[in-house]
Amino acid sequence: MWNHSLRISACAVATLFVSTAYAVGGNGKPQVFNPNSDALTITNSISDVTGAIGGFVCPDGTITGDPQDSCGVQTILYPISGPVYATMVNPSTGETMGAVQEEGNVEATPAFDVSFFGLAGDWSQLPATLPWTMKEFQMSIGGTTFTIIDGMPLTGRAFPGLGPVEDPMVTGTLALRMAGCAGVQADGEGRYANKVGSLCLNGTFTFEQNFDGKGVSNCTIVLHDPVQ
Repeated sequence: MWNHSLRISACAVATLFVSTAYAVGGNGKPQVFNPNSDALTITNSISDVTGAIGGFVCPDGTITGDPQDSCGVQTILYPISGPVYATMVNPSTGETMGAVQEEGNVEATPAFDVSFFGLAGDWSQLPATLPWTMKEFQMSIGGTTFTIIDGMPLTGRAFPGLGPVEDPMVTGTLALRMAGCAGVQADGEGRYANKVGSLCLNGTFTFEQNFDGKGVSNCTIVLHDPVQ
């Protein structure tokens, strides 16, 4: 009952913002301004994921469970999964207010450079950014499943140079800023069937001492129908 009431209240607040915050046109009525092409479909979401180390990749592509393997491990495989929610946005500021409806899920395997292990120490000794990408990726939204297009991999960076998102003296953890973009394609099902586009995420990830972690990704996907 409490959750139901919360959803009603949140939707009421969103409706209030929508009814009062749009630009006013010449006839005195609120109007929506969108300079994007009509060909584009834009969807915003928040994913709430958990993850843990799933293995390590040697230079020759073999996978090992030992980070000290004599092969010279270069990459950390880090499977994540969790629900994906549709966002509510304050139209007067563009700020994300939160989410009340689950729209799908994500299952992915980020690949981190081994320099990520330096996050367990002094961040000031790390480069300002650390590289990462995706070895595997599937995100379902509105009944459509998105995958990364071959040749358009996610190019990601973590930003230890920005410092932790939250004060570690208060939270006891270190939340790292992370972002990245990739080319994606939709399968033939659901709301966005057969579309293609770009996916960009901008979120945070908190690594625990054993390197298990929890992340939140604010994701924007911009789609269009491929030209035949």
